[in-house]
Amino acid sequence: MAEEKETGEEPHLLLDVLDLSSVDSLLQTIEKHKDLSGIYLGKPVEEVDERFTSLASGLSKLKTRTSVVLKVKTHEVLEKLDGVARELPNVEFVVVVSDLSILKSVKLERLGVGFEVLNPYPNLSKLRELGVRYLIIPMALLRSRIAKEAEAKNIRVITLNVNSPENYIKSRNLKVYAVVSEKPTMKREAESLGI
Repeated sequence: MAEEKETGEEPHLLLDVLDLSSVDSLLQTIEKHKDLSGIYLGKPVEEVDERFTSLASGLSKLKTRTSVVLKVKTHEVLEKLDGVARELPNVEFVVVVSDLSILKSVKLERLGVGFEVLNPYPNLSKLRELGVRYLIIPMALLRSRIAKEAEAKNIRVITLNVNSPENYIKSRNLKVYAVVSEKPTMKREAESLGI
């Protein structure tokens, strides 16, 4: 997924995952739904444990190219994730931070940095200066102006809470990079509308 999106290309579909209690079940869901491009972990990852590494390596074996987008709060977890990312080159890891200062003490080689905003008009120039490559924003806050500005600044938009076919289509029209949905069938539901 490191390649650039072309105009009119479908957004990547990420499954909204609340916890990693059943890695096998999650991997089966992803294998069953070919439209899924990866996962979004909504709760911050406190540690890079066996379940997480099992999930990441399982995804790596399932797909030729996949994404894991996850929230992180400490530089220790960032460092461990960067090590996991180096071992799995076909998995795109995007760490979502709410405090950019934790990036200062870590040299990241393979992790993309995302920033979650709860403001419909974030300062994208400043975020880009700070190394942010992904803007994570709830669907309800996404505006056309922000999508266009992000594209111009080479920041990829990942939209949260895309749980209706209409919102998926809107995301596609705004050329977002990826959508996060609780529904692994979202892409097919949108296609069935014929829009």
